[in-house]
Amino acid sequence: MRIIITCCFLSLCLLGQLRNVDGSTCGSSMAAAAQSTSRSDNPTGAASALVISRTVISSAEQITLRSKILGEDRNVFVALPASYAGSNEKYPVLYLTDAQFFFDQTRSSAAFLARERIIPDVIVVGVTNPDRTRDLYATKADFKRDGLTIPFPHSGNADQFLEFIAKELVPWTENSYRTSGLRILAGVSAGGNFALHTARTKPGLFQGLIVASPWLAWDDRKELEALLPFLATPGFQVRGLFLSYATEGPEMEANVEAILAALRSRNDPSLHWTSRSYPDETHDTTVFKSYYDGLRTIFTGWDYPRDPKTNLLVGSLEDLKSHYAKLGPRLGTSFDPPERVVNELGYQYLRTGSLAPAVAAFRFNVAQHPESANAWDSLGEGLERLGKRDEALASYRKAVALAESNHLPSVDTFRQHLLRLNAVAPRN
Repeated sequence: MRIIITCCFLSLCLLGQLRNVDGSTCGSSMAAAAQSTSRSDNPTGAASALVISRTVISSAEQITLRSKILGEDRNVFVALPASYAGSNEKYPVLYLTDAQFFFDQTRSSAAFLARERIIPDVIVVGVTNPDRTRDLYATKADFKRDGLTIPFPHSGNADQFLEFIAKELVPWTENSYRTSGLRILAGVSAGGNFALHTARTKPGLFQGLIVASPWLAWDDRKELEALLPFLATPGFQVRGLFLSYATEGPEMEANVEAILAALRSRNDPSLHWTSRSYPDETHDTTVFKSYYDGLRTIFTGWDYPRDPKTNLLVGSLEDLKSHYAKLGPRLGTSFDPPERVVNELGYQYLRTGSLAPAVAAFRFNVAQHPESANAWDSLGEGLERLGKRDEALASYRKAVALAESNHLPSVDTFRQHLLRLNAVAPRN
């Protein structure tokens, strides 16, 4: 088992160097998706007659930031939620270390959970770490195990990397995108060690942490020894924490369990935390389940209650507002009811003939999201059903204008609604 753990650790430490010898970064599936390639089952390479059209799909960006603090350029990946372009919402941000390995999987998990209404839409910002022991460990050390010593002469610059995140990456993100101020940091192995170090040395920078298999044995457990007493103090300001480990030997389990014991002793009702053990996973594979479960933990209670038999939303618009208002203080922020959930409630009302409550829900959405073409179109439909033709026409026009300015694919549908109502003679 010790040999296996040693190999896993070394593979994670060295993977960055091995995969970046040509100056490139990982995230190959993202890069491949941004290129128009011609693949066919035809072994001759001839174009397939079944291909009707091909569209380049771009759902993320790779950005190179010039860092004065690091004295180098650093690649950053950014994925915006699908709702970003057509709304004026502000979004939580999930920051991710080791993005060259885990960005694609993490943004997919976040998008899936948001689509299923388990978490809100989030912006995912992944920063690459070409030299992991340099960026993610705060002390300089060599790897020592069972008489084996592997030198890491450039290790120990985590505090400088943290300054880059706090003073350059986070401000750049919040100036470039609509963010809510809620920040979450996810890291695995050395990145997990770094996430815990961040909570200790930069309190308040991140309200949520997702920590997968943190390698706390580094440099004779110095980070762990500093962290344990800190967890008992008011300086520990994290509001949501997920901590996990896999089948990685007794040392990993003992180190994580020491943190869990300190969290239990803290007995802090304002801190929401969960831990998981993955006996079927290894140090190399635990990250996938950890980040998925970690996001669910951070946003526990996000999904609004539904009738288990019908899957319909339960309660009124006021109940909806109250539900999301209660979630904010737990994470040190505020949440408005999601646009699509309010919209869903409005259409539930429409289907049952409750027109006034439906229009009230749609008006609330427009007030909260005045740049949303879909919100204006829904309001138009509610007003039309209520017999308020002129107001409905104004709403449909607004929806079309916003959809045109944002180049939304739904613009044709909104135009049809406007043209249809415009062709109907006004009632006397």
